[in-house]
Amino acid sequence: MTAMTNVEGISKTSIGYWAAHEQYSMRDLLQFVVEAEKNGFTTTMTSDHFHPWWHDNAYGNFAWVWIAAAAERTKGMQYITGVTAPIYRYHPAIIAQAFASLDILYPGRIGLGLGSGEAMNEVPLGFDWPRPKARLKRMIEAAQIISNLWYPKKGNRSKTLRDNEGFVYFNGVYFLIRNARLYSPPTSRIPIFMAAAGPQSAKAAATHSDGLITFLKAKESQRIIEIFDKALIKKQSNNKFHKEKMAEYKVSYSDNYEQALNSSKFWRATLINNVFNTSIADPRKLEQKAKQEVSDKKLQESVEITDSIEDCIKSIEEYFSIGFTKVYVHSTSPNEIKFIQEFGKKVLPYFQG
Repeated sequence: MTAMTNVEGISKTSIGYWAAHEQYSMRDLLQFVVEAEKNGFTTTMTSDHFHPWWHDNAYGNFAWVWIAAAAERTKGMQYITGVTAPIYRYHPAIIAQAFASLDILYPGRIGLGLGSGEAMNEVPLGFDWPRPKARLKRMIEAAQIISNLWYPKKGNRSKTLRDNEGFVYFNGVYFLIRNARLYSPPTSRIPIFMAAAGPQSAKAAATHSDGLITFLKAKESQRIIEIFDKALIKKQSNNKFHKEKMAEYKVSYSDNYEQALNSSKFWRATLINNVFNTSIADPRKLEQKAKQEVSDKKLQESVEITDSIEDCIKSIEEYFSIGFTKVYVHSTSPNEIKFIQEFGKKVLPYFQG
């Protein structure tokens, strides 16, 4: 999976598409990703949630099933989850099995993004919502388990033991694996990335993954990038630029500015203060709280609302200028097909040139 893992000398051509399972139906997303490939995109990041961030006109698609269908309908598009949370509802060994199976079907086209999750993924299924430190530790342990199930690493490495036949024993703080083995291992190397929005998660991404994913705006990301790079240097990495630094860039485009603004309101709840640590799991309550607390001004500061597709160029350049290697364009436009076509015609060529 060269485009995902080998980022030495990476250029501004590294722009991906974002598939939002909360806002669109699975069939619509399939149309979007096929159109995205036709218009020059080569990689897609896709959200992975149980509940959506919003209640009205929302969806709750199962991302793993969709990835298989999308990969079958596209020629070479690569797919990464943004992100899969190994807290309670997803056991690390099941994640390892699922993504190994996807890689067998679509070798070199699958990547795994891990994150510490949100309450809306766990609480509805009867689980308690852990503190941030516990969630981060779960994510790290999950990455260790998944890697050991995927690839042979003999011998005892801290809590992990893998024997010559590929059976893994792992005794962590949160996860216990008793001689588990993947009988259908991946056929190529699947990169693991980690979501980072704070210092500790940035350090974890540098130490335990192939790169970081962040939802933060470019200016807000500078500190995270610095911490990530310093952690790589401390780890004595051969070259800090060998690990990906990926950003989610939200944009809503329409010839009619008000229509673009209205379409972006679906994501208002993601701007609730400290939302990723909230215990609120009901989309109805998230929507109500967002309408009360998040102004249109704050929404406009977070999402690029524009009636000119060329405005995306300057915003994307800002991400690259502070060290990101890849930008995933998360469009919440009222006419998504038109956005993809206009972006492919007027924005992608600028960076490819």
